[in-house]
Amino acid sequence: MPAYHHHKLLGGEDGRRLANRDRGEKIAGARVEVAPYKKDPADFVLWKPSQDGQPGWDSPWGRGRPGWHLECSAMSKEYLGETFDIHCGGQDLIFPHHENEIAQSTCAHGGKEFVRLWMHNGHLMVEGEKMSKSLGNYYTVHDLLDEFPGEAIRLALLKTHYRQPLDFTKDGLLEAKRELDGFYAAFRKVKDVQVPSLKTVPEVQMPLEDDLNTPQALARLHKSLGALNKEDYKADIHKGYLLAGGELLGLLQQDPEHWFKWRPGGTETLDEKSIEALISERGEARAAKDFKRADEIRDGLEGQGILLEDGPEGSTWKRA
Repeated sequence: MPAYHHHKLLGGEDGRRLANRDRGEKIAGARVEVAPYKKDPADFVLWKPSQDGQPGWDSPWGRGRPGWHLECSAMSKEYLGETFDIHCGGQDLIFPHHENEIAQSTCAHGGKEFVRLWMHNGHLMVEGEKMSKSLGNYYTVHDLLDEFPGEAIRLALLKTHYRQPLDFTKDGLLEAKRELDGFYAAFRKVKDVQVPSLKTVPEVQMPLEDDLNTPQALARLHKSLGALNKEDYKADIHKGYLLAGGELLGLLQQDPEHWFKWRPGGTETLDEKSIEALISERGEARAAKDFKRADEIRDGLEGQGILLEDGPEGSTWKRA
């Protein structure tokens, strides 16, 4: 049975385990609104009175509108039913929002279980500050894809467990890009591969079944990468393991040559055709023993962020 810690709710429990707050804390909590129309300060509002000029509808309880918590219970009932499997949200919504959703939905449906599994994510920070529309300190994926491969963005997000706070930085994206460079560089050296069935990669699958422990799953991939780089006689097996394990995470499925030839959008770096022409010219210079010209071409490419690697089968290249 996967371990879901305190988020796993069984048998129609009323959800008090989510926040683990006693009555005194609820009353004293800064987020509990104390209003004159409440019989008890710990109560929350199902139907909120509307003043003149505010949105509202007539009802048996007077003109008003649904309370914040009631809106979500109504939507989930309409589209997911009285009981559904997974409810997600930020940790800051555990109390009072999710506690109140459980209370009102359970009561409205005769005590029927509301949600089988709760998953609460940690806060998102950007460059060391909490992400905020008012501060404008946020990135869009569309903009980031002009600077980084999409797979690097995915890896950067997976490196932090979803319940932990995440500080999303461009330095972190660069680090993720370098990590993927290491995997694809190892793949480049191994032409043959034995791809196992996904069922034979428990080291990667088991952490994912344990509360989506993506950092632990990634650690298992890095361990296998180390084995690939050390054990040449098993390189094809290790590569196959990495491909199968990476597929579970949506990683490592690209052709290595395609990976290393990716370039940021809107840059003025050389295109592939120009690079291949210079490499061909360098090969001719080396064959003619014109090593000065060969070195000039190599240095010129390196100055534009193009790194060459000479091997028995010729020269390959990648962008720095």
